[in-house]
Amino acid sequence: MSAPIETKLDNGLTVLYEKVPGVKVVSVQCWIKTGSVNENDKLSGISHFLEHMLFNGTKKFKSGEIDEYLDAKGGYNNAFTSLDVTNYYVTIPADEAEAAYEVVSDMVFNALLLQSEIDREKPVVLQEINRKYDDPSYKMWQDLQASLFEGTPYARQVIGSSETVSAFTRQEIVDYYNSFYHPQNMTLVIVGDIEKKQALDLAAKYFNQTRDVPAGKLYQGENKVTFTKSIDKNFKADVNVDYAVFSFPTGAQDINTVYAEEVFAEVLSGGEYSLLNEIIKNKNNTAIYVTDIGLFNHYNGLFGAMAVVPRGNGEKFRNEAMEIINNIASGNIEESRIEKAKNRLKSKNIFEEENVSSLAQNIGYAYVLDFKDYHLNYENGIDKVTKADIVAAAKKMTSGPMYFGITSNE
Repeated sequence: MSAPIETKLDNGLTVLYEKVPGVKVVSVQCWIKTGSVNENDKLSGISHFLEHMLFNGTKKFKSGEIDEYLDAKGGYNNAFTSLDVTNYYVTIPADEAEAAYEVVSDMVFNALLLQSEIDREKPVVLQEINRKYDDPSYKMWQDLQASLFEGTPYARQVIGSSETVSAFTRQEIVDYYNSFYHPQNMTLVIVGDIEKKQALDLAAKYFNQTRDVPAGKLYQGENKVTFTKSIDKNFKADVNVDYAVFSFPTGAQDINTVYAEEVFAEVLSGGEYSLLNEIIKNKNNTAIYVTDIGLFNHYNGLFGAMAVVPRGNGEKFRNEAMEIINNIASGNIEESRIEKAKNRLKSKNIFEEENVSSLAQNIGYAYVLDFKDYHLNYENGIDKVTKADIVAAAKKMTSGPMYFGITSNE
């Protein structure tokens, strides 16, 4: 895969451009190198709240006008906040590309952050937090994340809490916005049917803006695992089935092992053709539903699986899953199964990168979080994974601590 063209504006903002001819659409995405890792306990959730606020009024657009403006031009927009990053994006017909630059730049540089809009948005986010608790497994997920990333800001939930969100002041929101939404913390990704000159000229026209304050200091972590002792937890909820989860810490992505770990995850729990689904769900009827879980952060990560199981089957799910993983670690895995998993991953990647929005997101993640080589060498990296690599990945998981949780009504 060829690398996107990379350049910088005079204000320090990084621009990445990749031409995709013939698709007649363009995706313009502004990646901000900030998320919940740059918050403190008092400001937990402010990155996510700010994401909401940027749709509620800028210098050019009143609250609600952005969606109307883009819809009239055939475009759509959205945003998301994660632990490490926040991304604002517009995908639009190529002949309307300038509108995407206009909207995204106004959001990230010129949000008004009016007190009236803050007051109106807080109940919306508080309701979103409350809905999280409608999921009976949410408390278990919170505890898993807090346990595996203990001692780091990755232990916090991106959405924050009702207490922190309710207490945000306008000044805190404005200060965070001006400090972290700084051009030195931004990467603009442009992918689609647009010529290089037009793409870069529009980037300079709309994004070469400055701030009057220094760039916010980004979290500088270490690539180390802080979770060192296995944990078993039980959670009580009003449920008719049980929810079970197991997870291992992975550390940050390592280009020398990341492809093997990804193939291992696909073999173990990546969809209907995975071992957990074939054996635990379909053959043994131990689980009703099984899915993989994973977080791949800048400085750490986790991998595992979550299952919905009949009442009382949580321990059985764990035992059967660990038996499968131990079998892989012992070398009991067919070459044909590994090859099928590799083909599924490569096919998924090809389909994703046929969509300009997905391709732009893959580029954004890879470059902003320093996974550039992973993205550029993906197919070749997956192809090179051997059975010995899969066995080593399984051994790595089984040799360290594990988090196991069950949510039930008992």
